[in-house]
Amino acid sequence: MYSINQIFQLADNYEKKCIIKFAKIRKLPNNKYRVLSKKNKNLGTFDTKAKAKKHLAEVEYFKHKDHNNSDDKSIIDLTKADDYSYSAIMRELRQNASKEQVRKFLILFKNEFDKAVKNKLQNQENVALQNSLVKFNKIHKIKLNKKLIKNAAVAELGDARRVGKYLSDIVKFTITRIPLEKRQKTISNLRKKIYTLNANELAQKHSPPTASIGQAISFIKFVLLNQDPIYIRSVLNAVVSNL
Repeated sequence: MYSINQIFQLADNYEKKCIIKFAKIRKLPNNKYRVLSKKNKNLGTFDTKAKAKKHLAEVEYFKHKDHNNSDDKSIIDLTKADDYSYSAIMRELRQNASKEQVRKFLILFKNEFDKAVKNKLQNQENVALQNSLVKFNKIHKIKLNKKLIKNAAVAELGDARRVGKYLSDIVKFTITRIPLEKRQKTISNLRKKIYTLNANELAQKHSPPTASIGQAISFIKFVLLNQDPIYIRSVLNAVVSNL
């Protein structure tokens, strides 16, 4: 009778024997060792042959997994997640992904969470979750509920009345460039135009997240146009220190 450890060892030895050779080791003139792919692409250079062999084994193992594991090529369905949170996504991953895929996601999430903490970002878990899902999707395709993502974005914005008040303050601040005698009429026209905006049409429109950077810079430039350079520099310094 084999023990559990012996069975695991036999299974591991069998898998190693079945691995397809995808790479090779070549000794260089400087006595270092380079791991090369089947097409002679450089996969790493090492000081000793032992280190090169270890890396070669890792390359061949994961290439073998990718070559034979059809689960890696399928889309991981996360649409049944009940909310856009780490715990909800993890529940769906554990049900629909392999242990190796779950492990990869956990590593990505930890790295992104550590970055968020280091940079003192707000909503660190949400930031880490979003970034790790984007990176994980590049390795293993995932499917998420679009409505869930929209709801998460709404939750991130906060209470509708508070957001509305904040935006109205920005509008009031922006129109201070308009002469005082014309300002009230401008506000009246703005009210009508904003009220008649099509909510359904706005809900269907998309823009890349990075577009917000350009929009923010354009807004700052507009507010500071034609002001004193010393004043502009003071404002810019204050913006940077408060971000």
